[in-house]
Amino acid sequence: MALQGKLGAVYVQTSAAPVAFVDEATTADAAKKRYTITNTAKRYWDKNTAVTVKKDAVVQTTGFTIEYAGGVVVFDTALTTEVITVSGSSLTVAQSGGFFNWSADMGADMSDITTFMSSGWKEFQSALKEWSGSAEAYWGDSSFFDKLGTEVVVVLYADSGAAKYRFEGFAIITGDGIEANVDDVVQEGIDFQGVGPLYYHEG
Repeated sequence: MALQGKLGAVYVQTSAAPVAFVDEATTADAAKKRYTITNTAKRYWDKNTAVTVKKDAVVQTTGFTIEYAGGVVVFDTALTTEVITVSGSSLTVAQSGGFFNWSADMGADMSDITTFMSSGWKEFQSALKEWSGSAEAYWGDSSFFDKLGTEVVVVLYADSGAAKYRFEGFAIITGDGIEANVDDVVQEGIDFQGVGPLYYHEG
């Protein structure tokens, strides 16, 4: 499956170490299944630090998943009036560059599980998932070149309105090509490989 959009941004970690946070408040979506950390400065969580989720001050161990890029707890079933808090470590990030005309491709490896009992058709089973992408940028400095091989946060905007529909995920910049036509501005082509899931967020 391929996604496309007009605008995107790259954020990089600016501090040497993640910053711990304890019992931070969250904001629920309308369905009360997705709870996003309220403090926007702490929305990118360190993947190597466990996140503690509390429901009405009681630690929860099951029934939810964590979206480290975006700072979201997603519950399997909708809640009602419970207060959700989170503890963990956040990355201090700053925008390092922007781009346009991005595209992202999601896929899954397929394992051949055909047996001699098969009816003549191959059988497959879904294995590991992955995503990758590319984008264009106007060349201005060596920001993207300097980050080749570096893990960054990639934000892919699906619109430019107030809703800020976007995809967010951790990725490694794997390529940076510069094109200088004689009658045009210098442009860059950027390639990136996803590290972990790509998440869809709003607001």
